[in-house]
Amino acid sequence: MRVMSLELNELNFHYVKAYAAKGVLPNFARLLAERDLVETDAGEVYPQLEPWIQWPTVYTGKTYTEHDIFRLGDIMYKDQPQIWDYLEQRGVSVGAISPMNASNRCENPAFFLPDPWTHAKIVAEPRAAKLFGLLGKIVNENASSDASVASFAWQILPLALPYLSSRSIAGYFKILPMAMRYKWAKAAFLDRLLGDLFVSLWQKQKPGFSSLFLNAGAHIQHHHTYDSAAYDGAKANPVWYSKAAETDVDPLLFIYQVYDEMVAEFMALKDMHLFITTGLSQVPNERDHYQYRIVDFEGFFAKVGLTGATIRPRMSRDFLLEFANAESAQAALPVLDKVRVGGKPLFKIEERGETLFCQVGYFGKPEGLKELSVDGVQGDFSSAFVLVSIENAIHQATGYHIDTLAPKGGAQRIPLTEVFNRLCTAAMASGTVKQAA
Repeated sequence: MRVMSLELNELNFHYVKAYAAKGVLPNFARLLAERDLVETDAGEVYPQLEPWIQWPTVYTGKTYTEHDIFRLGDIMYKDQPQIWDYLEQRGVSVGAISPMNASNRCENPAFFLPDPWTHAKIVAEPRAAKLFGLLGKIVNENASSDASVASFAWQILPLALPYLSSRSIAGYFKILPMAMRYKWAKAAFLDRLLGDLFVSLWQKQKPGFSSLFLNAGAHIQHHHTYDSAAYDGAKANPVWYSKAAETDVDPLLFIYQVYDEMVAEFMALKDMHLFITTGLSQVPNERDHYQYRIVDFEGFFAKVGLTGATIRPRMSRDFLLEFANAESAQAALPVLDKVRVGGKPLFKIEERGETLFCQVGYFGKPEGLKELSVDGVQGDFSSAFVLVSIENAIHQATGYHIDTLAPKGGAQRIPLTEVFNRLCTAAMASGTVKQAA
């Protein structure tokens, strides 16, 4: 048996169970009836409850204190063994698609396609590498781009066709009409495509251990929990932000149904031992919290007067500024400090020698950006930013883990670090270990 780790980032299985009980998630319902839904405990508090911290915990078997990986992309600067190189060194062939905050230190992986924000080495056949590069560009530009589904599907289709199956094509016919109406549904299209890419590469290479990271569930929960039938609180998204509620569409149910079909497809693969892990999960956010991203980084910082920096956009409101030396990074601090909104600095900055890790630190309503000032000169900069989300849900330390072959009756709650041990034990016992010459 070949082990697959399906990483459904932050998926709210407490909501999945409720929908499954209503008969609208038949594959999840069957799985939950036959197998244990084990809770994982990250054992952390804010600000350590971030996916780019907790997925390295899964990949290394270490807590945050032990692995010391705090920001997205930090793995590139840390000498931390991860599950793929750990297993490869023990004779297990490995593969990965989009693992969050993971580097590729493998000698000869079957395939390794890093997440869109971590500049790790890509290993894949040329078509897959080109397709993945295009998907990464779309992910990074999604918040600030109004590109239609038709436009990006036109770019993707010629590269993607060889990876589609007759079974998965039916899924796209369900997703595309929604993605044409709702921006948030584009994420489901991308996850569906990553699933097809994974299956195709897996069937060609059959690695002993492989992983697939999917983020649409986390993305949609963060943006649209208030629009869901699973939410019973008093908050609601304004109509200008989300038309889902007024059109009687449930975004959470939509992405859960996409995953419901994908899980069934993975479980149907011959010789597959599937594990499902969420890392964290989310709970409703009962306070107003707006998040913004710069639309045009180069253009914005040219206006601000920042020079000599290489800009590395990260997820959501985050970005990294790289300088030639620490002195140049220090010189940039007063320039950034002069960008203010409501009299307070716009950016939260973490000094890291030759780099500055920055976040847009304004969380108020959009009209506040009309009074942004640069070096004391006030102006309307609202068009320079795009609203990433009204944060409908926030992280909690509880996650979920399912071994799709283990009988019921096992542990009901485990430390998140234990997932690493479970995956490695299964991979080493799978019969795919190559004996050393």
